[in-house]
Amino acid sequence: MASGLISHADKLLFAERGETKGDLAEHYERVAEPLMRTMGGRPVLLQRFPAGAAGPSFFQKRVPKNAPAWLRTTTVATPNGTTSQALVAADLDHVLWAVNLGCLGFHVWPYLADDPDHTDELRIDLDPTPGIDFGHIRQAARELEALLAEVGVTGYPKTTGNRGLHVYVRLQPRWDSYAVRSAAVAASSGPAITAAATARMISCLALYW
Repeated sequence: MASGLISHADKLLFAERGETKGDLAEHYERVAEPLMRTMGGRPVLLQRFPAGAAGPSFFQKRVPKNAPAWLRTTTVATPNGTTSQALVAADLDHVLWAVNLGCLGFHVWPYLADDPDHTDELRIDLDPTPGIDFGHIRQAARELEALLAEVGVTGYPKTTGNRGLHVYVRLQPRWDSYAVRSAAVAASSGPAITAAATARMISCLALYW
């Protein structure tokens, strides 16, 4: 384990499995290469669980003022214009610093900190709502897969850790967050997708390869 980054390594985080903060840090060290390929260089919002996974959590948008000088941050803005200094997942040490704070959830921004004007990942959020259960979500994901396949694009689904699915599509860094967000909204509309909305979405679906 990286020395000096993890304190109280024996603190229990996952009581059912008996896994500690040190165990989580070692897991991230084992998967460092794919982890950093996925989130490296991106701003992240931290979801912290001070009492472990079974306890309450809170979201931390801002890096604390007493953070170490070597920590990389960047200014991020929400759609309503609120700004904050967010952690950048610059390398594994930055991830482990957050783990030491009890961070069990990294909510990763869909652009690189070095190029905040261009979103390079389309994220389609499929969540249950009243009257819509996970079976409906799976059906929507299959319909989305077919829609993406029509334009030769592959989406990568993952569970959200709670109730739904996120589908990730890598993009060329050509569009701002507003254009990409409108594409995600169009893709999440299920059978209500209009021809214009579909065209808007397809206009953003250009992969790196």
